Amino acid sequence: MSRRHVLRGAALLVALLMGPGCATSRLSRPLTDAERDTYEARLDRAQPFLGNAQGNQELESLARELETRLEHQPQDARLHALLARTALALKREEQARAESQRALELAPDSAESHYLRAFFLGGREQAPTALAEARRATELDPGRGRYWRLLGTLHLQLHQPTEARTAFERALALEPDNAQTLFLSGMLAEDEGKDDEALASFERARTVAPDFALAHTHAGRHLQDQGQFEAALACFQKAADLVPQDWRARERLVQLNQALGHTAQRDAERAALLKLRQEGRVDQDFFIREQWREAGQTLVVVENFELTGDWARRYEFQVFAPGLERPERVISLGSYAFTNAFAREKNPSAPRLFHLDAYGADDSHETYGLFEGEPSYDDTRARVLAILHGELAPTSSTKRDAR
Repeated sequence: MSRRHVLRGAALLVALLMGPGCATSRLSRPLTDAERDTYEARLDRAQPFLGNAQGNQELESLARELETRLEHQPQDARLHALLARTALALKREEQARAESQRALELAPDSAESHYLRAFFLGGREQAPTALAEARRATELDPGRGRYWRLLGTLHLQLHQPTEARTAFERALALEPDNAQTLFLSGMLAEDEGKDDEALASFERARTVAPDFALAHTHAGRHLQDQGQFEAALACFQKAADLVPQDWRARERLVQLNQALGHTAQRDAERAALLKLRQEGRVDQDFFIREQWREAGQTLVVVENFELTGDWARRYEFQVFAPGLERPERVISLGSYAFTNAFAREKNPSAPRLFHLDAYGADDSHETYGLFEGEPSYDDTRARVLAILHGELAPTSSTKRDAR
């Protein structure tokens, strides 16, 4: 047997002989700042994971360790503060507030206490008060990146971009690879219309924290807007892998596979989206099926999950002229109650009728076809393109009298 194995066995024997008192002694010993920083780092690393099982498991584990520590170190204000923030991340509001209050009682004028007050006062109505508390935390301990990050977030909330940028820059100078600060810097750049800067921040955030789902989705949006569909697809696929219940990521996967001509994968992603809808995970009645530019115009296609109401529509191809926020024309595949009622008076077993109509901002209306049964999306899209290019004439039209 090697000397290393003998020493390891001896150490194990000593631990067994000492029993639980050894662990108790270790837990009772006051923590060093370095040990507290280790807990801090774990909490920081877990934050980007929020929303998936891995992050919640790490937060649960951290909460249990902190609770055990506090049984032996009940006067450690910073441990109470750490547990308060961990509990808040786990949506344990009552525990978070109780631990926060205990931390404030133990160290009312520490930098950490001012930070905690700012953290819990961060709602819009109390943002100015929270801002003062966060600023005081940075004055007392300017070497903590998270203090500057919170200060920047509050400035951002109060629409103070210059101050927010300064705070984020200070935070990044202390922690260049902090994914949360990089993400927030990207949000600020996005608000300022600095799309390239925003994309660079989101890309950096998802590089340093590969499991930060929001960084992937925000980078993906910018890449999609730039026409970099393959890169955008990779971003949204990663986000969907991390948070399978995120229907917004699935929506983008439908769009991007359409743009790339991957019809089989597009249909699979749409089926996954419909399943999320059936499970009650989609909080609206429609999704954006596709968006692209055609003949100098932007087209956004809305697909309604259900055909409900007297004026039910499956698809709405919304046509936007450059610079306009409202569509100048909507081409829809609809199935209206009165049309079907009239058809079934003649033939009760008739298939559901659909028709393709165009509605203009000037109240004009054109009909381009009537169909027995629902046409596929690809067939409908082809007809819409023919309409836009003047290759398909309406079968009927009406226009509001200008007088």
